[in-house]
Amino acid sequence: MKTAYIDIPHSKWGVVIVYDYDVKYDYDELCEQMMSFGLSRYKAENALDILSDYNSGMAISNETLKMSIVFVGDATSASEWYSTAIHEFIHVADSILDYYGETWKGEPSAYLVGYMTKELVELVGEPCL
Repeated sequence: MKTAYIDIPHSKWGVVIVYDYDVKYDYDELCEQMMSFGLSRYKAENALDILSDYNSGMAISNETLKMSIVFVGDATSASEWYSTAIHEFIHVADSILDYYGETWKGEPSAYLVGYMTKELVELVGEPCL
């Protein structure tokens, strides 16, 4: 299992990205990470069932922590992996904008998703398939 961290300075928000994991091998650690962001054990276990499939991901945001955690599972191709990550970044951006009372209209959402995507490419490079 690998992790990367994206700091979004202008919004004072952090994003942890978890990838290249094996749900069976990393089950307990993944469950603990989800619970540390506010999920119950029951919801974390249900989420891990979903994350065991190819081309799956999940984003959990915690406004008290001003942080999100994004899980990106194995994918059938590099483009599918990035598609999943960007899909989850949209959920993160939604949480950040919601926290600050911003709307999706205009540039803030596009800048947030673009920034997170740029950082992910620089941090991860070629995704693990």
